[in-house]
Amino acid sequence: MYRLHESALPPDIQFPADLKELGYFINDKDQIRSIKNPDQDFNFFISKNERVNVVQREAHNTAVRTIIESRLAPHLNLTHIPINAPPSSPYIPIHTSPNISTCTRLILYFGESWQDLGVLAWRTIGQTSIAAGSIINLVHAIESAPDKPGIVIANPGQLLWYRGGQRAVTMTTWNALPRQTAVSLAMEISEEKNRVAGNRTPMEHVAHIFEEVIPKLAKKDVAIDVMATGDGAQVAVEYLRDNWEGKAEKNVRAVAVGCGYTWSRAEMVGEGAKFRTFWANVEQQRARGYIQNYEPLDTPLAGRKDMGCNCYSSGENAIMELIIPTAYKSMLGFFQLVNDVPGYREIADDVVEVEDEKESKDEGTGKI
Repeated sequence: MYRLHESALPPDIQFPADLKELGYFINDKDQIRSIKNPDQDFNFFISKNERVNVVQREAHNTAVRTIIESRLAPHLNLTHIPINAPPSSPYIPIHTSPNISTCTRLILYFGESWQDLGVLAWRTIGQTSIAAGSIINLVHAIESAPDKPGIVIANPGQLLWYRGGQRAVTMTTWNALPRQTAVSLAMEISEEKNRVAGNRTPMEHVAHIFEEVIPKLAKKDVAIDVMATGDGAQVAVEYLRDNWEGKAEKNVRAVAVGCGYTWSRAEMVGEGAKFRTFWANVEQQRARGYIQNYEPLDTPLAGRKDMGCNCYSSGENAIMELIIPTAYKSMLGFFQLVNDVPGYREIADDVVEVEDEKESKDEGTGKI
């Protein structure tokens, strides 16, 4: 009988994590473009072999992440958590500003659970610019605030510990890591060896940021403005709901979330006593939802009845990860308003959803 040895299988594909070697350059608009065709952005489909495409994308993304980190280095520290863990132990990287120990206010950002640290939207990086699609523009905008707030960029996406590379990665990166052969399966994830203590899930990570990181790095009475998007926003709101009394209420001053749709309060956080306390103190008065919608940015929308807070158009109508690159300035403006006005409280913006005129005319006629 014939049998195929593993040594006879094709080797796994490899690409250099260098834009120039991959055939790309950064133009004067901070856009990544093809050297051969300067009008073309990143091309994922270079092969009919999916493995080739995935590994090439990871090499490209690794190169871009390196560029983003180098640009952020003068502005943010790369902090490893758990804070006091031994240097050789697994860690999750987050970004913190140099003034975190002295600032009176800090802005805390939670992204989506599949996104890389420092990246808001790979689409925006590819189509608009590296600065617009990463947190670079967001950080610059925060730094321009008159009271110079501190910054914490959480990392609910890179929660897998890659022992071979001694770094935390997303599931997307995990699936692109080197394999024994081109047809081998991805490495099995060990809950013991490939997870970081206190940060095994996005919810654990959110709790770790609020209960371990900020108390150890920031002033005891620091005011916290929470900006979050996608499932990161859902997890952050759930944490605040369950830990409001005696914990989060001492520091959290305002919340702004980017959502693809309006949440149902009963569906999201129930109707218990914890929910009612959080809703009465924050959602009704010091929170805003920026919703995926075709209306211009900041247009008031119906949704307060569902979400418990005033809702506005994010200016993005199709893809949720593009909400923050589009709406972050409006969110920061809201935080500044809450900071500047003592005792600030939102006025209920009870927008009524108007039925489409054509649908109203056709109602009952059988027309579609």
